[in-house]
Amino acid sequence: MRTFYELLSVPREASTDDIKKAFRREIARYHPDKVQHLGQEFQDMAAGIAADLTEAYRILMDPTLRAKYDEDLARGGPRIATSPPPGPSARPEPSAPHAATSAATAPPPPPRQAPGAGIDFVRKASLSRLRDAIGQVLAGSETLAVAGFDLAFASNPRRGLFKKTEEKVRVLAKFVPQVDGEAVAAVWAPAAKAQAADAVLCVLLVGPGMAPPRDLASAVSEQRRKGRTAGPVLVPVDVRDWDALFPPDTPAPVRAVIQRLKEEKH
Repeated sequence: MRTFYELLSVPREASTDDIKKAFRREIARYHPDKVQHLGQEFQDMAAGIAADLTEAYRILMDPTLRAKYDEDLARGGPRIATSPPPGPSARPEPSAPHAATSAATAPPPPPRQAPGAGIDFVRKASLSRLRDAIGQVLAGSETLAVAGFDLAFASNPRRGLFKKTEEKVRVLAKFVPQVDGEAVAAVWAPAAKAQAADAVLCVLLVGPGMAPPRDLASAVSEQRRKGRTAGPVLVPVDVRDWDALFPPDTPAPVRAVIQRLKEEKH
């Protein structure tokens, strides 16, 4: 769980001017105008985060409330968890001040919306959910740093006394605005550098749009032809509904990760 300072990405000694600037910057990411073209799930997530940002602004801009909050933090609490998304009828305007907020601490209006900010929110939300699902399914997995990818994990399967040990898997994930042939070509070479002799390498290419399956299959075949190797197991994933195109050799743990995400959506 994060603190209000972490939510606004400011240090604890931040001035009121710094907090105001941070609020304007962060609230702009979740403005309704930026997410109205996205699915309801992302709109509700944005509304919940915006409510937390507004509350953080209210507390940290009031000297008395901030001092009390800092005292509580020093004692080990409270911190905050992201608010559950409100229902459509209760969804707050991100820039609306709290009922008890004084004019002096009323959140400033968000700046004009920058193009492409909506996709930035989808990217962060999608990768956050994917990271959590991988952590739950691949328990005890090791986090890797692989250039060119947003997430990278190596599984550490447990050895069983009476059953065959699961195969080791390396999972790389890359978010792209459109999962298409160009995206496949862009991740193929960086993925090859992350291959390990004792593990199956699987690349999750995720995004809010996907080319037709035939086009993606052709793109994979072309990369394998050029490299003259089988290459990674590449799984295209549409984050709008977490539908995936699984090649026959997709490792079971990777299938389980996507299945968990689909179940959570429902």
